Amino acid sequence: MKKTHREPIVLSQMRPVTLFLVLSGCIAFAFALHYISDVAGFFRKILSALGPVFVGAVFAYLLAPAEAMVERRVRKWFAKPLAKHPKFAHLPRSICSFLVVLLLVGSISLLVIATFSQVVDGLTRVIDQVPHYFDQVVAYFEKLLREDNSFAKYLSELQKRFSLTDLGMGNADTAAISQKILSVAASGATGTLGVVYNIVVGFIITVYLLISRDRFIRQWKQILYAVCKPKTANWIDRQMVSANQTFGTAAIGKFIDSVLVGVLCYIGIKIIGTPYAALIAVVIGVTNMIPYFGPILGALPCALLILMENPPKALYFLIFIFVLQQFDMNFLDPKIVGKSIGLPAFWELFACLLGGGLFGVIGLIIGVPLFAVIYTLIRQFVHERLEERAKDGELTEEFLTEQLGITGPVQESGFFEDSSTPYIQHLVLLEDIAQKPADKPNMPEMPDAGATQ
Repeated sequence: MKKTHREPIVLSQMRPVTLFLVLSGCIAFAFALHYISDVAGFFRKILSALGPVFVGAVFAYLLAPAEAMVERRVRKWFAKPLAKHPKFAHLPRSICSFLVVLLLVGSISLLVIATFSQVVDGLTRVIDQVPHYFDQVVAYFEKLLREDNSFAKYLSELQKRFSLTDLGMGNADTAAISQKILSVAASGATGTLGVVYNIVVGFIITVYLLISRDRFIRQWKQILYAVCKPKTANWIDRQMVSANQTFGTAAIGKFIDSVLVGVLCYIGIKIIGTPYAALIAVVIGVTNMIPYFGPILGALPCALLILMENPPKALYFLIFIFVLQQFDMNFLDPKIVGKSIGLPAFWELFACLLGGGLFGVIGLIIGVPLFAVIYTLIRQFVHERLEERAKDGELTEEFLTEQLGITGPVQESGFFEDSSTPYIQHLVLLEDIAQKPADKPNMPEMPDAGATQ
């Protein structure tokens, strides 16, 4: 179906209000580019202030399926009392939301308590072993300096250059160095307190978001259909449903997979007999949330910690982690997460590198599902556009099949739709709370596409 040609937009034909908004936007954009550092600092302050909200939103998104399952059971158990007293219909969701968040807080507290003593013990042993290893390193380098080779000459040259510096001659300003160390320590303590504050307040916000999530979804949809045309709003709604399904399946499935990997790791470490079993199991389980690089980031520091205690057990640990990760990648992860992400292996690695480079550890975790949403949207757009060209006679079906590899039916993205479909509330994945007829809002009927043309 060919599309109607749109006339170019001429500034002189714009309404005064539209022209004023366009010019104001251009001026504001130019001003933001000129003062980019100040604008970036302003937005960083806003993001820092809203940190607890972001943390609460993440926890609420992850806990929503668990809360829905518990709420469904509670409503089934207390169906008769709720039917007799409709004014208490909101209590099951409030109670279940609080219980789910309380269970999460309790689980995190138990993990911290179980691993805190091992962290302190490990750090104490590392500090005790550092002088011994330092003496060994010094003795090894002294042995290299006594030998007559190019590497020994290079080390001798470095030693001479270091002896000419203030630090090598003992003239360094110890007060300035101490001040820098204290500044770094104070900055780290402030950052730690900020993270603790975000998490504690985030748990409180999680409860409110879980209780009022249906109202927030309705408000978002009201804004969406008030600002956008029905066709555009329906398209945005469908894409958000797809993104929600991809993120939900990937995030929750990966979380369950990481918990199982942590449990299996704890059992295996206990069988092998390596020290710090609880601490290592938690580290392996948490880093397993990161695709590709997570097992490496988790296994290396744990292996170094075991190496200082028992070198043979460190080798056994690395072999066990290799076997566990192969089991996870080839059996456990496909069974739990499946092919919901829908990305080829190269693009998964690309998404990890890009997300990690832009947003650090958070980018490593959310980079793959976020890129999967973009990848799916682009693929639907391209395939649907090629089908349109084939229908118009510009391309043949044989060319699409043999040269471009399009063999199956195209999943329509809705971007090229001309007719508006009636509004369907897609984003409410959990069952709605039954409302009285008097409490239901009167939704205006969507205009028929044939009547508006």
